[in-house]
Amino acid sequence: MKLAILGYVGSGKSYVADYISKKKALPCLHLDDIKYDKEWNAIDDALLLPTVEEFMAKDEWIIDGFFASLKMDERLKKADKIVILLLPRLLCFYRVLKRRKKRLQDGYKTDLNPWFIKFALFKCRNKRRRDIYANIAKTYENKTLILKSRREVNEFLNSIQ
Repeated sequence: MKLAILGYVGSGKSYVADYISKKKALPCLHLDDIKYDKEWNAIDDALLLPTVEEFMAKDEWIIDGFFASLKMDERLKKADKIVILLLPRLLCFYRVLKRRKKRLQDGYKTDLNPWFIKFALFKCRNKRRRDIYANIAKTYENKTLILKSRREVNEFLNSIQ
């Protein structure tokens, strides 16, 4: 199985990826983990592309994250299933606040700055991004699943054998 997971900031992409990875014993790549260092400085895509390409060459994988510049078109084409998490804004922001504590414990500098708060609440949900998700769902309609609530996410995860 090759699974691409996309969605809003705080929607649970990494949680879903980790859950399925453990349940199915699949290798998992969190794009946030390679795109940023612990100070939240972006790593140049040219340095990351070989890692992403090597990971996608595997027979099975889970990749979570948007990052169009990190082979998103190829990820979507190769994926057997695309899951898009479009959960409510306040739930996602609550999760952003909740994961901040864990990230601080893991040695990350806080990512709660005005830019990130604005991005999490508004920019990652703007019309352009919603249109991108709608286009993905249309282009890959036979393999795309859009989940819009915790209940739908839980039902999806419970369906994983």
